[in-house]
Amino acid sequence: MSPTHETPGGSRFGSPDPRRVAAAWSAELDGLDVSPFLIGSAVQRVARHFERAFVRLTRAYSLGPGEMRVLLVLGRSAPTYAVSPTELFRQLLITSGAVSKQIDRLVDVGLVTRVADPDVPRGLLVRLEPAGKEIADAAMREICSSRYSGLEQLDQQEIQACLDMLTRLQQLVEESDADARP
Repeated sequence: MSPTHETPGGSRFGSPDPRRVAAAWSAELDGLDVSPFLIGSAVQRVARHFERAFVRLTRAYSLGPGEMRVLLVLGRSAPTYAVSPTELFRQLLITSGAVSKQIDRLVDVGLVTRVADPDVPRGLLVRLEPAGKEIADAAMREICSSRYSGLEQLDQQEIQACLDMLTRLQQLVEESDADARP
């Protein structure tokens, strides 16, 4: 059998069916409520699917995922399509060093330029060039297409229900995370 053969539980070999794993833990720990495990597992699996699709998309443009994320931040920064490197690392939640490396690569291929910030003495902005804007726009259109995400079988009500539930879940997780911090 191939490594991608589907099991009766819907998982691929090498990736155990989360429901079976949860049932085993529930039995092992005397009826433990395993729903948080199942939700977390489902979110992780969906996130991995989206990340793999994003990586394939970025490779089609000979870019890395981080570089594409920089273009996408700049692509939504109208009307100037320029932001500071500090704003980039804040929005992308990565280090300033990582942003600098991505900017350097994008400058080298002509998709962005560094320009003086007219509002900040000695400040710099990263500006999206027309070729970078074309890539950002095309990538965002692809990201929002149902074939990219696998959502073509959901109707608008189902999509809205997913969005509502995921938004609620994110709020609860972030609140719980904030409460757990010292």
